[in-house]
Amino acid sequence: MQHIKEQNRPAGVSPSFNTWLICAVCFLIITVDGFDTAAIAYVAPALTHLWHIPQAAMTPAFISTSLGAVVGYLSTGTLARVTPRRTVIMVAMLAFGGLSLLTIESNSIPAISAIRFLTTFCLGIVVPTAISIAADNASDNARASVTIVATTGLSAGAALGGFASVKLITAYGWKSVFIAGGVAPMLLLPLVWYALPGVRTQPGTTNVPVQTATWSPRFAEVRSLFAPTFFLHTVTVWLVAFFGFLVTYLFIFWTPILLLSYGFSSSSAPVGAAANALGGIAGNVLLLLLVKRLGLRRSLVITLAIAMLCIVGFQLEGLSRWTVLLLIFGIGAGSASACVGQSTLATVLYPASLRTTSVGYGAAIGRLGAILGPSVGGLLISLGFSTQRIVLISCIPFAVVEIVLLASQMCSSAKERALEARGF
Repeated sequence: MQHIKEQNRPAGVSPSFNTWLICAVCFLIITVDGFDTAAIAYVAPALTHLWHIPQAAMTPAFISTSLGAVVGYLSTGTLARVTPRRTVIMVAMLAFGGLSLLTIESNSIPAISAIRFLTTFCLGIVVPTAISIAADNASDNARASVTIVATTGLSAGAALGGFASVKLITAYGWKSVFIAGGVAPMLLLPLVWYALPGVRTQPGTTNVPVQTATWSPRFAEVRSLFAPTFFLHTVTVWLVAFFGFLVTYLFIFWTPILLLSYGFSSSSAPVGAAANALGGIAGNVLLLLLVKRLGLRRSLVITLAIAMLCIVGFQLEGLSRWTVLLLIFGIGAGSASACVGQSTLATVLYPASLRTTSVGYGAAIGRLGAILGPSVGGLLISLGFSTQRIVLISCIPFAVVEIVLLASQMCSSAKERALEARGF
């Protein structure tokens, strides 16, 4: 069976069928990843009820989920440099599928936290590698769109998992969620083997504008992210990633539990996570429509503004369940677009030789925010903060991201004007 070959595509060439096939498979890979990453949030209300523990006791499980992903993300550059990326993805998918199945043997918070760390370590390897494959097989003009489509899989997986978990938990109990999360990646492996290019590793670093002779390849790539050419890009990507992930995972992990205060049952509360994820899909579609007209950074400013308006709406009294879900939908639209936006920025602002590393490290910084977000949520819940107050506080990180994006856009515009004035 002949595999699809990876290609370097010139800027003016329209993306081919193979490009979009690879993008579609990467979307499916990341969808499975999104489901497995958020699985702990789906079962949290059921576990707190079954194990007779307070809601804030789930915090270690949430933190270990993000911490494992950080370690995985930081490993992607090295792995993709020495091993074919299709192999990296397939081995990691097989591992996180098996670990997801192992999760059903957990009977305590320490046990499930340890298994979640190992699971998300493998998940963290998959996402940047799949994103870089999708981006490398797109033309320069289509790279942002392809990256947005592929990365939307995170929201699609979380949405699918939220709705499916309601049925699964009601009919078969919490363990069924992890069984589904373990079987799905294994079923996807034959398609991954066929569709993804398996010959080439990450492109070399010979064109990186840094003196790297005394550095190991791994640290040369990381140091190159802070070369004068890329310093502003790296600061922008990392700040957007950190604060975007902080809010996103605050809502992914705590929304089902926070909805209990609005009269949702432990079995129906995962619908809130699904509403947040569906909002993420809608936000990514809006981002895709805006990016060609306004550019990526201006488009992100608009989607984040929508989320901030929904946060303000959450402060109204007497909200119905449907209104609550609609507002969560809007918040998800903005927060998910920030997560997708930082990955997209990382693919379009850096050369191919740094693409996997830039995506991986940006996502790792984001996952540090993903650790802080659930931690802050658990602390605020334990201190007795209301759901409305917790949601309002989440507006602060969004405001920081807006400022960073606007400042970055102004600096880039100033550089472009300076180059034009010099005749370049």
